[in-house]
Amino acid sequence: MKTFNSLLITALLLGSATSCASPTASPRHSVPAAANLIEQLVAALNSKDGSGLEPFLKEHASSAVPIADRLERMKGLAEQGAPFKIVKMIPSGPGELKALITDKGGMELGLKMTLTKDTEPKMDRLLAGPPDLLESAPTKSYTNWSSLQSLADSICGDVKSPAMGIAVIRDGKMEKSVSGLREQGKDDKVTLNEPWSIGSIGKPLCSTVIGSLIESGKLKWDTTLGEVLGNVPMKDGYKAVTIEQIMHHRGGIPEDPGMRRPDVIRIVAGETDPIKIRQNYAKDILGRDLIAKPGQRFAYSNAGYALLGAIAEKVSGKQYEKLVKELIFDQLNLKHSYTLLDKLPTERPSGHDKTPEGLQPANFTGPIEILFAPAGGGMFMSTGDLALFGQAHMDGLRGKDGLLKSATIKRLHQGMAEAGQGGRQYACGWGIEEHPGIEIMHMHNGSNGTMRAQLSIFPESNLVVASFINMGGETEPSPPLQAVLAVAGKYAKKP
Repeated sequence: MKTFNSLLITALLLGSATSCASPTASPRHSVPAAANLIEQLVAALNSKDGSGLEPFLKEHASSAVPIADRLERMKGLAEQGAPFKIVKMIPSGPGELKALITDKGGMELGLKMTLTKDTEPKMDRLLAGPPDLLESAPTKSYTNWSSLQSLADSICGDVKSPAMGIAVIRDGKMEKSVSGLREQGKDDKVTLNEPWSIGSIGKPLCSTVIGSLIESGKLKWDTTLGEVLGNVPMKDGYKAVTIEQIMHHRGGIPEDPGMRRPDVIRIVAGETDPIKIRQNYAKDILGRDLIAKPGQRFAYSNAGYALLGAIAEKVSGKQYEKLVKELIFDQLNLKHSYTLLDKLPTERPSGHDKTPEGLQPANFTGPIEILFAPAGGGMFMSTGDLALFGQAHMDGLRGKDGLLKSATIKRLHQGMAEAGQGGRQYACGWGIEEHPGIEIMHMHNGSNGTMRAQLSIFPESNLVVASFINMGGETEPSPPLQAVLAVAGKYAKKP
């Protein structure tokens, strides 16, 4: 298990996404000054109780995001990894600083900082994650693809992933393609109906389960933690948090982007029953301080979705994985989708981790998958099945009752703006984004560190695209997103 971002590996975002697209450094910016800024950042992260973070942000951070918001996230980074050490500065382009660092466990991490265009540049955006965060994504355009197979082959080869899978549903008709090998160094080719890890795409699955429980009367949109988990000791601030706020990542719940082995062992406490393991996690979460007042701000929280799973188990009396199977997989007749309760087929893509020795097969197992199941642990779907799940949501957005009532789907997709995130919105388990020349898409991506996934739906164009690679990494745009944008560039253009 990795020591830092151990499961749902996503870069820690601390700033505006708009001003980093093509930043230009000030002429006064120099390499020594850049190194000094990284040194001050690391010193602030390493300060006792994070006391140096606020002064650092007041002096060196842009005003694009409130200092309080940055501070909470940076405290979380410090708590997980400090003390950090700088290994080396990495050559970077204009308006950007990069450094390789190590955390308290000796694990290497990448830091990428973008700067404002001021005379004296300030930190605008900070990303922290695996070392390949420091790499640049391929800049090749895939707009002229001629077939789905050629698109999969091209992206797979360019990014050097062992395999890639893409599924497209356009006006109700599905097309699928796969390219590459199940495992690096072996001869077995991946085939169309094999399941891949969906990572954090488990969140729209979870919000769909909650939507179903709302429709059945077991929950309401404004059900509070105090009402539904009143038997669990919790800080007073949590009692009025609603399940809708949690689905929107606005409940003030700690984020838990990853978890260390000692914390997993402490929380699991020897339990083997998944329901009890998640009950233990709920107690742990609710015993901590809130990171913001309920409804105050967006903070992407794996822990919040873990709470939603515990809530679903409490009101239904059923294990979360059974609810996913009964309320989603069975209802949509998804034959190639699996939870931790199922025996996975042996013929499926293996995940891969990037190491100094190259790609190595890697697949996460164990109790951390149980802890994070509602947030995206231990869920596997084929490209076609994932696209069919997306189609069910698109049907609802287009006014058709089905898996859920159209009104429920529309409420789950009702986005709220993320402060400082370039106009992006987050709904209940769905991000809402717009890319140049393409209609607005409802989407979620996912990664367990060894695979990457993307599900996007374009309601106006009646288009769904699902894509996977069986390789971890943090380069952006991700290869699955590149596939989505290439398909959307042909079929979901703005009028």
